[in-house]
Amino acid sequence: MSPTPFGFILEPVPLEMAEALDNRISGTDPEILPGDTLPGMRAFAAAALPLRPELGPALDRGWAQLGETGAWLSGAERVAAVREARAAWDCAVCRERKAALSPYAIDGPHDSVTDLPEAWVDVVHRVVTDPGRLTERWCRSVRNFGVEEDEYVELVTVAITATVIDTFALAVGLSLPDLPAVQDGAAPRRREPTATPGPGWVATIAPENAGPGFADFYANDSHFYIRRSLTLLPDEARKFWDVMNPLYLADPRIRELDGLDRAIGRAQMEFLAARASMLLGCYY
Repeated sequence: MSPTPFGFILEPVPLEMAEALDNRISGTDPEILPGDTLPGMRAFAAAALPLRPELGPALDRGWAQLGETGAWLSGAERVAAVREARAAWDCAVCRERKAALSPYAIDGPHDSVTDLPEAWVDVVHRVVTDPGRLTERWCRSVRNFGVEEDEYVELVTVAITATVIDTFALAVGLSLPDLPAVQDGAAPRRREPTATPGPGWVATIAPENAGPGFADFYANDSHFYIRRSLTLLPDEARKFWDVMNPLYLADPRIRELDGLDRAIGRAQMEFLAARASMLLGCYY
């Protein structure tokens, strides 16, 4: 599976799904009638396929939170990042980079749909369309263009969450949710004092440094690097995993699914994951 700036998994969207996403965003999908969109809240209650009871509410809640004031970005900026995540598939520069031997050989402005700074747009578009070829050197260059480390982490979090939820909606036959409602208010933009550099490209909170308000995040020895990756922004890390845990497993160390409501077994889950990773060229 594809490495990201933090070492956690972000599945690239297959070409067919990316094209479907393009069509649904642009309104050219023949199966979607004009105005056939779903409200941001309780969007997944309309799914034709049966969903586990906790899954729909978690996705709806995660979607709504994208419009809330973040740690370093305002609600309006976060929703703009969601718009850019959706628009990235129609970006000419992103398409050229995806087809190029090296994405860093192609230069030029993105086809932006918002007034976000160009460096922010570049972060969102690259993370969404070509995460497997991001490098630490690129990450450092983004910071040199004035993107704060904390802004970078929040932009990545928003882009990944939006892409995950949009992709799931398409997979279960739903149209894309309406953009989240924007919450007013200024982001506190407070640097997390317990975060230290590494072990990846950005600062994180090590388990031994977690304060009383965050120690539970690493409960039950769940201090995997994949879980630690976004902890420079503790609240954003919690929101992200509140979406991701119901989609997979809260504790991936378990061998079987005793007590968990799943239609398939653990071995079947891992077989499907491994097969999809092989077909998509994703390695982790």
